[in-house]
Amino acid sequence: MQTEKVLSGGINPKSSKTGGELGKVLKTKDLVIFGLVFMAPVSAQTLFGELSVLSQGHAVLSYLFALVAMLFTASSYGVMAGTFPKAGSTYSYTSQAIHPYVGFVAGWAILLDYLVMPILLTKLSATFLMELLPFIPLWFMLLLFLIPITVFNYYGTKLTARVNLFMTVAMLLSLVLFIGFAIKNLVSDGGAGAIFSFQGVINSNTFSSGVVLSGASIAVLSYLGFDAVTTMAEDSKVTGKMVGTAAVISLLFASFFYILQVYFATLVMPDFTSFGSQDTAFFEIATLVGGSALATICTLIIAVSGISTGLAGQSAGSRILFGMGRDKVLPKFFAHVHEKYKTPSNSIIILAILGYVGALFLPLDFIFSIMVFGALTGFMCVNLSVVVEFFFKRKIRQGSKLFLHFIFPAFGILICGFIMINMDVIGLIAGVTWIAIGTTLLIARIKYFKVNENLDWS
Repeated sequence: MQTEKVLSGGINPKSSKTGGELGKVLKTKDLVIFGLVFMAPVSAQTLFGELSVLSQGHAVLSYLFALVAMLFTASSYGVMAGTFPKAGSTYSYTSQAIHPYVGFVAGWAILLDYLVMPILLTKLSATFLMELLPFIPLWFMLLLFLIPITVFNYYGTKLTARVNLFMTVAMLLSLVLFIGFAIKNLVSDGGAGAIFSFQGVINSNTFSSGVVLSGASIAVLSYLGFDAVTTMAEDSKVTGKMVGTAAVISLLFASFFYILQVYFATLVMPDFTSFGSQDTAFFEIATLVGGSALATICTLIIAVSGISTGLAGQSAGSRILFGMGRDKVLPKFFAHVHEKYKTPSNSIIILAILGYVGALFLPLDFIFSIMVFGALTGFMCVNLSVVVEFFFKRKIRQGSKLFLHFIFPAFGILICGFIMINMDVIGLIAGVTWIAIGTTLLIARIKYFKVNENLDWS
C-alpha cells in the first residue's frame, strides 16, 4: 500500500539510512553538565521577582512542586532513553512507541521549546549586558552571543563540552558568592539561627495551594531543557540507560541550586511587595547583601550564561532537526553531518539564523508566553509513549515496573496538563497555531509521496 511506502520510505525512524553518524565523544559527566548548562543554575535569578509575587512569597514551594512534575517526566525520559538510544529524543521515542505521525507532532512541539529557549535567554543576556554597555545596539550585541555559540557547535561536540564545563563553573561560583554574602548578612542581623527559618519556605499570611501552583507555572520555566540531555544520545559514549540517568542527575543538581538561592533570597527580602521592579528583584537583593560589585558580577554571569544556554539549546535543537531529517519527515538537508567535525552542520546554521531573527524582532513577553507550550506537549507525549510501549504493547506491569510504566507517567501527564491549562491565553493560541502548522506540513508531506511515488523529499 502507498501509505506503507510513506511510512517506510519517509517517516519510520527504524528504516532511515541517510545523514551519516554523529561523533561519539560525550561521557556521563559531559551529559550531566550539558543538562545543567541548558537549565542554567542562575536562571532562578531572572525569574525570582515574578515568581515571588505570583506565589505570594512561596518561591521554594513552587520550585518543589515543579520538581515533582519534572521528576515523573524525567523517569519516563530515562526509560525511553534506555530503550531507544537515538538522536531525536521526544520525536524518536513517540515515533517508536505510538506512531510516526504522532512522533512528528511531538517532535514539532518540542522543537518550539528548543527554538524559543535560546532566543529568550540570548535576548535576556544581551539586554542585561547592554545595561553595562548601553552604547552597543541590540543587533550587534546579539551577534556577540550567537556567533560564538554557532562556531562552538559547528566545530564539534567535544569543544562544546569544554565550553559547557567552563560556563558551569562560572555560574556555580556566582551562586556561591551570592549565598555566602546572603548568609553573612543574615547572621549579622539575626545570628546563626537566622539562616534556618521557615520564613524562607512558607508565609502563613499568604499561603494557599493556589498561589503555590501559580508559582509553579513560572518555576517550571527553569526546568525546561533537562530533556535536552537525551537528544545527545548519539553523541555519547555511554549506554542509552545512562543517558537517561544523566538527565535525572542534572535535574536534581539544578533543583538544589534553584531552591538554595531562592530560599536565601526570600530570607533576605521576605516582603515580595517591596521590590522596586519584579524584573530586577534578585539584583536588588544582591546589591543589598554584597553591594554593587556583587550585583555586577551576577549581571555578568547572567549575560555569559546566555552563551552556554544558547549553546546547549542550539545543540539540542539541531539534533531534533537531524533526527527528523534523517527519517525524512523533514527535508534530508537537515540530516547532513559534517564530514570532518561529525556535527549536524546544516541544522546548526539554520537554527542560528532563526535564533538571530527571533531574538531581534520578537518581544520578550511574547517569547515567555509561548515557550512552555512546546515543552509540556513533548513531555506529555513521552509519558504517554512509556504507557503505550510498556504497559500496553509489552504488558510489563509487575512490581516496581507498574510505577515506572504506568503510575509515574500518568502523574506526569496530569501535572503537565494542569500546568498547560493554566498558561497564558496568548501562549496557548500561539502553541496551538504552531502545532497546526506542523500538522499541515505532515499532511502535505504524506500527499507528496502519494502523488510522487518514486521521489524523495529533499
